[in-house]
Amino acid sequence: MKGKSEMQSHPIYKLTMPWEAESHNVWLASTLALTRNFTKYKFPAKLDKGREQQIITLVFEALKTSSELKDLSLYRSEDVGPLEKEYLLEHYMNIEDFHQAHGGEGFVVDEKGVFLGVVNLRNHLQLQIIDTEQEIEKAWNRLIKIEESVGKSLEFAYNSRFGFLTNYPSHAGTGLVITLFLHIPAVIHMGELAEILEREKEEEIEAVGLQGSSTEMIGDILVARNNCTIGLTEEYIITSLRMWATRAVVAEVSLRKKLKEGNNEHLKNKVARALGLLTHSYQLDTIEALNAFSLVKLGIELEWIKAPATLNLNQIFFNCRRAHLMNLLEKKVSIPELPRKRAEYLQQISSQLTLAF
Repeated sequence: MKGKSEMQSHPIYKLTMPWEAESHNVWLASTLALTRNFTKYKFPAKLDKGREQQIITLVFEALKTSSELKDLSLYRSEDVGPLEKEYLLEHYMNIEDFHQAHGGEGFVVDEKGVFLGVVNLRNHLQLQIIDTEQEIEKAWNRLIKIEESVGKSLEFAYNSRFGFLTNYPSHAGTGLVITLFLHIPAVIHMGELAEILEREKEEEIEAVGLQGSSTEMIGDILVARNNCTIGLTEEYIITSLRMWATRAVVAEVSLRKKLKEGNNEHLKNKVARALGLLTHSYQLDTIEALNAFSLVKLGIELEWIKAPATLNLNQIFFNCRRAHLMNLLEKKVSIPELPRKRAEYLQQISSQLTLAF
């Protein structure tokens, strides 16, 4: 297993963290992904090696012409190890799995670590932007300009009836999937999630946890995305998700205000126990860590826990994931050692926290 000094030799580990500016404590992030294929080529599953490499080169050259992107880097899948692929997956909060990219695929990233272009995975091209400023309209405008730059030299597969063609029929049409990541611990622990989901239920929007379950909300994160792109306009998708997210945020903020003004001993006990778990655990797996730190994060925001103003809670939260944690470690570590190292990392954080009640 590589140590930190070895791992950081790969440029992927130098991507700017999207959490460096902690801008929102409920709506943590959004990803906007646009899927496109090219008329002159078979779908990736049917491509030969020569065509795969040709498409990667053409896409990279086309992306470099975009005024929206600076200092692009191309990483071919055969030159990217499993841990680096996992790091990319975590960094961009991608819903696709990169581990099947063994050869013939490519990853294009920008200097700020905001843009990701995935070439020849399931489709010829997926353009993706991660947004942590709750500006999905602005991110969309940027994404469409990037797409236009590619379209000047590569013709997209388009049908007048079905729109842009993809390997998943439900993702044809606009090819736009927007995914929102909402941290709603008050809603969940006050038992109001089911009611809110039922009230806000929409046919075009899917609301699940981080691992795709509608019943298990790991880290109290609710993931909302449009589950269909055909038959819908980009404006409809963006507006629907914006309104959906706004209502969820309002519900969470309202509950937090009530909790701050009241004295909910049951939830205070949960927060205190979560802090105790982070303080005294010898080992923590990822789900345990995310669940506990979610409650501690809530406690800090409700002023039930005193914390230094310099702590970036969102960044700490997402650093608990495997590839990011391994990137933080200063010495060699095996996979079985990770739960202990995760516990040590969070102990360092929790040592700076004290209960305020």
